[in-house]
Amino acid sequence: MLSFASAFFFGLKPIKLYFFGRRSPLLQSVTTFLLFFLLLICARPAFAGDAQDYLQELIEASRQNELSQQRYWHLLLHYRPALLGGVVSEADPAGFFLAPDGKTNPQAELEATLAAFFSEELVATSKQPAQCAFIARYHWLKTELGIDPTRLPEQQCGRFDAWYAALNPQSMTLIFPSAYMNNPSSMFGHTLLRIDQKDQTEQTEILDYTVNYAANVTTDNGVLFAVLGITGGFKGNFSTIPYYLQVRKYSDMENRDIWEYRLNLTEEQIRRMLMHAWELGNTAFTYYFFKQNCSYQLLPLLEVADPDLHLTDSFWFWTIPADTVRLIASVPGLVGEITYRPARGTQIRQKRDHLSSEERRLLTEIDRNTSAAIESEPFNTLPIDRQAFLLDIAYDYTRYQTAKEETGPEAIKKKQRLLLARRSGLRVQSPAVRFEPTTVPPEQGHETARVGLGLGWREGEPFEEIAIRPAYQDLLDDETGYTPGAQIELMNARLRHYNHQDKTVLHSLSFANIISLFPLDPLFKKPSWKVSVGLETLTGSPCRNCRYFALNAGTGSALEAHLLRRELIYFFIEVDGNYGGFFDPNYRAGIGGTIGVLADLASRWKAHLFATYLSYPLGDRSHDLKMSLQQRVTLQKDLALRVELNRRQEFDRRDFLNEALVTVHFYF
Repeated sequence: MLSFASAFFFGLKPIKLYFFGRRSPLLQSVTTFLLFFLLLICARPAFAGDAQDYLQELIEASRQNELSQQRYWHLLLHYRPALLGGVVSEADPAGFFLAPDGKTNPQAELEATLAAFFSEELVATSKQPAQCAFIARYHWLKTELGIDPTRLPEQQCGRFDAWYAALNPQSMTLIFPSAYMNNPSSMFGHTLLRIDQKDQTEQTEILDYTVNYAANVTTDNGVLFAVLGITGGFKGNFSTIPYYLQVRKYSDMENRDIWEYRLNLTEEQIRRMLMHAWELGNTAFTYYFFKQNCSYQLLPLLEVADPDLHLTDSFWFWTIPADTVRLIASVPGLVGEITYRPARGTQIRQKRDHLSSEERRLLTEIDRNTSAAIESEPFNTLPIDRQAFLLDIAYDYTRYQTAKEETGPEAIKKKQRLLLARRSGLRVQSPAVRFEPTTVPPEQGHETARVGLGLGWREGEPFEEIAIRPAYQDLLDDETGYTPGAQIELMNARLRHYNHQDKTVLHSLSFANIISLFPLDPLFKKPSWKVSVGLETLTGSPCRNCRYFALNAGTGSALEAHLLRRELIYFFIEVDGNYGGFFDPNYRAGIGGTIGVLADLASRWKAHLFATYLSYPLGDRSHDLKMSLQQRVTLQKDLALRVELNRRQEFDRRDFLNEALVTVHFYF
């Protein structure tokens, strides 16, 4: 309803004012201004009252339609079922919720959001009007409630429009950098989303932006980093980062191959996803290495793009990046083209595979003494194109060496100048090399969780065994889709029932058992290493079937051979510590080593032979010797048969304890 002043202003004819008998333009202008000012003062309560009435209409409509209970609203607010009923949001409350109890009350948050849409007050961490700070909420509620723009005007969101225009999205690509063993948060791989701009080519797509979720790390201490990451001591944030920086980090610095999965999303789905990504700049999430990690937090973005996707429902206890890739790839029609981007180290190795033995020797010499090698007779007698190829590989290797630094050491910079100067004089192109994946895409590998059912025999006594391993891979598992020579086992539990004793015992519980075998290489010099922590069982005297806490770590080396198909021969020098009540005095600590060989006997058949000797001069003085032959045959992708023959000598016993075990493994 218009106020009296507005009716006067809009409905009556202008009053003619005269000054000394004549119409005064000055007085007429002043009068018009005063009338307009009076209109603003008097009309404001009427307009405010209309806004309040319309807000109540919208709230009532949202209640009738139960919008706060709809899946899409829960997706936008990241609500999950709470343990004691109701829901709770995984997002941190600061800057993301407009209602005081919005983290647990979807209806209150919806009503507070609607109220905020009528205001130009700057809200949230990004300090924007609510319509712009929470633009995905606004557009969804506008559609669901049929908001009248004449009663609730749509505000201009210049910051969002500029951001979206800069992204210029045409499609989205899921990015999977493979596992990186030297970082606990990346041991299982990583995922992020690339925003593919319009009119980009294969050569320029590296300039695209990415949507990435990562922990905000607050410590450089490795042990504290692991503890805080596991227990939720870090906050995680979303960010948009140029793809070339991600490639530099993962491919060049960490030497991780990258798989790219083009997603078949419509233009509207992409816009919904990016509007929600914009909103997520207002909040943070508690980061857990094994659950709410980089891969988990990307799934709600995909669900916002397409609410028919139910991705997060599959991950209740842990989230492994390869499992999220496998799930996304399994959705009919969601994934289009799959592209392999080799790491810089992979490119160098595959180029080196095209060298003769003499050329490989020369490459090593160029690395050791560049100036002498490129002036030597063996190098200069090579065909020009082969010289160019060697120089290109050598230069690539210097870039690999300096990838973690803005500028490398002076010695490497000098080497680069020598290589470039010599290469510039050879006006030929190097032979083209087609890079082949070192393994198949991760979604084609076996599932990461495993359960085993086994029958065994120990010193004349039969037993049954059930083994449960939530994650991830051991040295004997099929490496298809996984990093070769890498073992990461978490919470691997083995229960046994001994028939003669009619007794069920926990044979072992491995909290973590990690091994990285890196073959010796003239160019890529990395040590092999291992670490394990868990509960183990003493199988003989002085305490049969007694459990103790064990911590082991070692470093060593590995050698790759091809006598049959592929073999890894390795050794470790180890330190080992045990704690248990039956030790005298309660512990023992010592040093020893392991030597072993992993052999691919056939495409589905693999064997592992190893021996470990440990001597404990501290605490309960003793020694252990263990020898084992294990074989695995893959029956199907997620089904394998394993046979083990073990011999163990403990606590200076002269006789060996012998054991045989046959296990069927199911991966899920």
